[in-house]
Amino acid sequence: MSKYSKAVVHILYQYEHEYISGQFIAEQLSISRTAVKKVIDQLKVEGCQIESINHKGHRLIQLPNKWYSGIVIPTLQSQQLFDHIEIMENVDSTQLLAKQNLVGNTDTFLILSDEQTQGKGRFNRPWESAKGQGLWMSMVLRPNVPFDMITKFNLFMALAIRDAIQQYSNSKVAVKWPNDIYINHQKVCGFLTEMVANSDGIEAVICGVGINMNQTPSDFNDELIQKATSIRIHNHAEVNRYAFLHALIKQIEYRYAQFLEEPFSTIRDEYIAASNIWNKQLRFTENNKQFKGEAIDIDANGFLIVLDENNKQHQLISADIEL
Repeated sequence: MSKYSKAVVHILYQYEHEYISGQFIAEQLSISRTAVKKVIDQLKVEGCQIESINHKGHRLIQLPNKWYSGIVIPTLQSQQLFDHIEIMENVDSTQLLAKQNLVGNTDTFLILSDEQTQGKGRFNRPWESAKGQGLWMSMVLRPNVPFDMITKFNLFMALAIRDAIQQYSNSKVAVKWPNDIYINHQKVCGFLTEMVANSDGIEAVICGVGINMNQTPSDFNDELIQKATSIRIHNHAEVNRYAFLHALIKQIEYRYAQFLEEPFSTIRDEYIAASNIWNKQLRFTENNKQFKGEAIDIDANGFLIVLDENNKQHQLISADIEL
């Protein structure tokens, strides 16, 4: 890829659906019009739909379903969470790569990939991460907080992700405690939080997020379509991946600041109202033990209060729930 590709695609995206002359692009980048044409020809080969007309210029019609760092980084230039952002075409798992990249640095960073071949959710369950169809990412954050606060991190992040998705969904988006986001009765997002710590305290929090963004019903097999959905299905149009990413990171920044500065009790009522686990019999699995019961409350510390079939009360900090 030409060293000017990032800048050219950014300019085309800035002026999307307008004709931009090769001379204008050349002047912006202090390069020749010939160099601009070579870059645009290469972008077309990659799948960018660009209309080029003599004496009018070049017009971006549509980008392929991939992440361009030349657009991602300017789109997120106002964010203050990450020291740097890494864009990948294909990885086994953004979470695994994030762990590997922790070695030898103290940075905060974001890893985005077009595709994961071995994406995993909670309890090591496989997560389908098809190329170009979703948002597959991992964040490395460095909160200076006590160990016991990390359990509350998920609760703040769940609201951040839920609020971002709700901006693009015509249907209600809900939180399924503690790590899933649903639209109606189908899962649209799962996220996984892992902590790296030593005897001195928390070294890093790695939060992997998988969001079904632009799948259509035909992209899910007969079994999965009963359990999974995408934002697009409830948006009736393809989701602009860059606009959605910007909305998501903005919400994450807001909730992360809340997490660092305020107790869970501040958002407790909001979290309860956003949850989809109330007034129904559920199956809970905790530490390989299963029981049926009803979730009746979340306390000020973020613990889920459950009343089982024998009227015994349980206080759960993490469990698998079957709706």
